[in-house]
Amino acid sequence: MIPFRAAIIALYEGPAYLWIKAALYTLLLLNFGYYLVEDWSRTSFSLTSAASFYDWVREFNTSLDEVAWFTLLLIFELETYLLDESGWTPRAARIVVMIKLITFFLIGHTLYVNLLALMEILGPVAPSAASDLCDLADTGRSWLFNLDYTSITVQTCDALPRTDQYWEIPNEPVVTSTAGLELARTLAWCDFMETAAWLSVGAAMEVAIRITDRGVTSGLVVTALSWLKFGLYALILALGVYWAYCGHWVYLWDEVLWIFGFAFLELNLDGWRGEIDNAEHDSVKR
Repeated sequence: MIPFRAAIIALYEGPAYLWIKAALYTLLLLNFGYYLVEDWSRTSFSLTSAASFYDWVREFNTSLDEVAWFTLLLIFELETYLLDESGWTPRAARIVVMIKLITFFLIGHTLYVNLLALMEILGPVAPSAASDLCDLADTGRSWLFNLDYTSITVQTCDALPRTDQYWEIPNEPVVTSTAGLELARTLAWCDFMETAAWLSVGAAMEVAIRITDRGVTSGLVVTALSWLKFGLYALILALGVYWAYCGHWVYLWDEVLWIFGFAFLELNLDGWRGEIDNAEHDSVKR
């Protein structure tokens, strides 16, 4: 453990640290672009002309969530790395609190949307009256399986999977098979658990920063928070592995990037605590 910790400290204090973080933030921005395009492409399948403004907001929920997390990550970075000694001015502190409240609200809204989606898909699902997907051709309906949408047209209906029973996805002009419905329910659980876990990580990080700012660098609370975050990171990574198992490798990639982002925050916190302990040790020696 000692050589590993020494290597981490050397990385934290070395010039490569900032370049690695810059590369990480660039990759996170690229991921945001990917999710924005994905959200936009999904609207052509999941929304109708009667969709409300809030229906559109729900469809872009992932993109809004990414913006909120990226903003929160930058604020945490400033607090734990650049401003660990000087802190915010009173005016800047008020602005930062407001921004944090907005970001946590957006993340909380993501959890709420995912909870609604989970309740809808777990609730009663109406069987489709169609016995053949070609009966739904060119009616504005789409086929869904494993988050992959296909418009049901005269050209595509024969190539789509055939089954004895089709099901209507709640609140969407979409049908799927029994296997597709069960998978959709499982993935909805994954979405909900992942969002809840990340929200808990953000709250734990906020508490860790606040108590460090007050000079608390060790003890039961610090240890409990560290283990809590470790457990949440493990859960998030496990969910990412499941996404990859289902063929969604980019979601695992995204989870790994964000875990690395928060790992850098953990390094910042560790360095900040070390500075506080050293300052206290020096003051005692005087």
